[in-house]
Amino acid sequence: MPKTLTTGAAIVLLAALHAFAQPESEPSTSPPTTTVPPATPPEVSVTTDVQGNVPQDIVGRWLAVCQVKLLSGAARPITRLFEIRKGAEHLEVVLGGDVPTEVTQKVNAAASTGQAWTPGADDLRQVDQNWRPLRIDPHSYAKVEYRILGSDAFPPEFAEDETTKGSQFAIAMKEMFVGGQAVRMTYSVFGVRNHTPTVLGGTAVVSTIAVGPFPLPITLKGDFQAFRLGEAPERSVWQRLSDLFSGCGRR
Repeated sequence: MPKTLTTGAAIVLLAALHAFAQPESEPSTSPPTTTVPPATPPEVSVTTDVQGNVPQDIVGRWLAVCQVKLLSGAARPITRLFEIRKGAEHLEVVLGGDVPTEVTQKVNAAASTGQAWTPGADDLRQVDQNWRPLRIDPHSYAKVEYRILGSDAFPPEFAEDETTKGSQFAIAMKEMFVGGQAVRMTYSVFGVRNHTPTVLGGTAVVSTIAVGPFPLPITLKGDFQAFRLGEAPERSVWQRLSDLFSGCGRR
C-alpha cells in the first residue's frame, strides 16, 4: 500500500510539472483566444407615480393579506409585503421579499382548508424582523411601476372599477418580467377604503398574465387588510383633530 501511494503521488506530481512546463517547451502556434465577458443587462426601471390627496401617515412597512374569494366560496389568503417611504420628491413604494417560512406555513394551512387568515402579533414581529426589500433582478424583471393615487386623481378606470370605486386612495403595483419567465406581468391594486395608524383596509385585485400557447390572464379579487410592521409613528395634533371630525358630514 505505501508503494501504491508513492507511485500515485509521483504520477500526480509529474502531470502537474508537465502542465506547468509545457507552455515554455512547446509554445502554442494557434492565435490567442479572447474571452468576451457576458453583457450586463440594463438596470431595471423602477418608478413611483404619486397623484392627488394621499395621506402622509401611511409611510412605513406593511404586510398585506388579501382574502381571495374562489368560485367555490372558499377563501384563499394571499400575502404581499411593501414599504411606503419618503423619497426626494414624493412618496415611494418598495416591495418586500419573502414572508418568513413559519408564517408562510400558517398561511398555506389556512388556504388548504379554505379559511381566511389574519396575522397575530408574533407573526407581524417575525415578518418585521426578517424584512428585506425584494431583489429586482434584471435577468427576471423588465420594468416595475408603482402608483399611489388619491381619489381626487383617479383616472376613469379607477373611478369606475369595483375594486377602487369609492375608496379613499389606491396603491397599484405593476411588475413586468422578461421573456424567459413563466409569468409576463403581475398587476396588484389595493383600494383603501379605511385606514388607521396600524391597519389599511379595503378591496384588492391581483391580475397575472401567464405564458402558454397564448397569453392566459388570471384575476383574483377579495377584501384585504394591510398591517403595519414595527411601531406606528406618533400622530400630530392636527391628525388627531382630523380623525375626531372625520365622520362629520358623511353618510
